[in-house]
Amino acid sequence: MEILQYTPDMQTPVTQFYNRLTADIPHCYPINEEEFATAIRGVTTGKADKNEGGIDSETAFVAMVNGAVQAFIHVGIGQAGDNREEDIGVIRFMGYDRGARHAGQTVLEKAETYLKTYDISKIFAFSQDRRYRFYHFEHAYLSDALDQVQALLGYNGYHRSEGEVFLDWENYTVTPIPSSLPVTLSVDWKQGRGQLPNCTVRAFQNDKEVGECWSVSGGEFSSHPDAQNWLHTTWLGIEDEFQGQGLGRYLLQYELQEMHKVGYRHAAISTAWDNHRAFLFYSNCGYRTVDWTYGFVKDLSEAPTEKW
Repeated sequence: MEILQYTPDMQTPVTQFYNRLTADIPHCYPINEEEFATAIRGVTTGKADKNEGGIDSETAFVAMVNGAVQAFIHVGIGQAGDNREEDIGVIRFMGYDRGARHAGQTVLEKAETYLKTYDISKIFAFSQDRRYRFYHFEHAYLSDALDQVQALLGYNGYHRSEGEVFLDWENYTVTPIPSSLPVTLSVDWKQGRGQLPNCTVRAFQNDKEVGECWSVSGGEFSSHPDAQNWLHTTWLGIEDEFQGQGLGRYLLQYELQEMHKVGYRHAAISTAWDNHRAFLFYSNCGYRTVDWTYGFVKDLSEAPTEKW
């Protein structure tokens, strides 16, 4: 087994590895080499694209056996600022083939050794704001479908620090049930990366905005044709004094109806792992859980646990 630093000539086998590894993750669609090259640009050029989740001092390591990729890790440094008082280590993405635990362990150790040269105290893995744009939908962390990666991180002293549950509603149909509140709704469309537009619905009472629902095209995250049929609701918020009167359900249902009219057929939504109120609401609204995702952190100041 060879452990190599990523170079552009590895683009084809590593892209193939990524597609193979993520095939069973909800809302992960096959990518082409150009898309992968964009995500890893900071490794090859030293100039990270912050709009694509890039970080500073990026590098990546690849474990290869007889020319085949068995493991891959992409890391860098998140600089102090943005409510952070110190630099942190970041694992943007990591994966290894099931059964190739030694390859996964080796690239993880190689990456940690690299990150520690920057005198950091913590390493964060799979944070929401550093994900590859085409990895899952917005707000995703490390998917349960990559349980072998979760297990390896836990074995090496990483702890779950946050999480997001994803719910889908395939081939949805909906008839909006008006709220008991007298409100007027506005619908705003905006074209993004997807073939179909993104949508925002707002509720007003006496010209005061009292609630919002935002949904975007799956095409924001993937160019694959299958992603274009999906919408992802990224925000649903109701002013405190107007909650509990059916307005949130009405806004969500109305937006789903309007987006169905323009061609969307499937709906996704997500919420924080500990937002039990939202989880209860969505799971009783037509959605079904498809994935649990988690962010991980390792505190380098903690004494390492004994491995056995």
